[in-house]
Amino acid sequence: MSLNKPFSFTNKSFRALISQQIQASPSAEPLCPHSGFCGGCSFQDRAYPDQVAAKTKALQQLWETRNEAILLPFPLEALEVVASPNPFAYRTRMDYVTTKGRFGLRMRRKFNYIIDLETCHLIPPIAFAAVRKVWDKAQELNIPDYNLRDHTGFLRYLVVRRSPQDTFLVAAITAKGDYVEGMAQLAAEALAQPGVVSFQWLLNDGLSDVSFGDSVQYWGEKTLPMQVGPLILQLGPNTFFQNNVHLLLPLLDAVKEEVGKSAKIADLYGGFGTIALYLADKVEKVVTVESYEESAILAQQNILAAGVENVESLAEDVQIFLEKQAEKSFETIIADPPRTGLGIKVCNELLRLQPQRIIYVSCNPLTQLEDINLLSARYQLPTLRGYDMFPQTPHVEMLAVLELKEVFA
Repeated sequence: MSLNKPFSFTNKSFRALISQQIQASPSAEPLCPHSGFCGGCSFQDRAYPDQVAAKTKALQQLWETRNEAILLPFPLEALEVVASPNPFAYRTRMDYVTTKGRFGLRMRRKFNYIIDLETCHLIPPIAFAAVRKVWDKAQELNIPDYNLRDHTGFLRYLVVRRSPQDTFLVAAITAKGDYVEGMAQLAAEALAQPGVVSFQWLLNDGLSDVSFGDSVQYWGEKTLPMQVGPLILQLGPNTFFQNNVHLLLPLLDAVKEEVGKSAKIADLYGGFGTIALYLADKVEKVVTVESYEESAILAQQNILAAGVENVESLAEDVQIFLEKQAEKSFETIIADPPRTGLGIKVCNELLRLQPQRIIYVSCNPLTQLEDINLLSARYQLPTLRGYDMFPQTPHVEMLAVLELKEVFA
């Protein structure tokens, strides 16, 4: 591909490119009996090193479409994707659908069909066993599952959240219904399982098929303690957390190293304070900004619990926050946005503010590249690296570091 080729990838075509690359590698024996049917994994029939190689080649082709103004510090052939130390049992969250008498994940290429799972290797066996026993108990109690077609029934999802220390929060997402006694029995079943410290009842009474909801009641702990290095952070049932326990600290350590000697930092899309608190012992001041109320409240609580005075949490939209800031208010800005990326308006604010450095963590290489194409008007790119936070799938995390060009410094 020529560097002058216009940016033309879509999420679908990029995933297809990764699949095409990996299908050229030799087949391997999958670990899971559901492999080939279950949509939770795409590549279990290929050796893990071949998965990483396929993602690396796809990223190289994607980055060939960048603006000519973006000069990489290495040839594209040297672009690195850091492999997960363990390609299984890595996830910190799994969302299992409960519908039509089945408990599991959606079939590959058939969104409305659910594979009834007897095992799942994306989380530890004790985590899967715990949430499966809650489902079995719901069936025993005749608690009706939810029908996605006619929007009847009650139990929509069972979600398990896992800490790096293998303690678990189980959440039941339901429609409206009078099953208070049954939910209490599900809670008792969940809390009797090894490692489960919290059971949460969440309400999603809308038509949208999402595994999040408003809190109705909880049993056990209100939140799940997550030890991240020396920190103990509290995570809620709906809050975002990096989804690979094996690469969590390597990614955070890389961000910390890239911060360098910055004194004042803004942490955008900061969740419940993970990055901000991880940097607190290195910098003078961190302001973490999060628009999702539940996460912002937990960030404030985590800051208080950590006993640090140089981290401030703001519950505010990122764009609105940036619009209030004066030029060069922050030496470094860290951004870990959702899959939609930063977008034109936020990028324009970053160009106006001119921080010396932007550290951009992304779960969507396409929107990240689109944003970096915009930011290249004033920034150069000394660091670009992939992290395979999602083995067995076509997803990949990216870390990019942008530095203000000397002409604008």
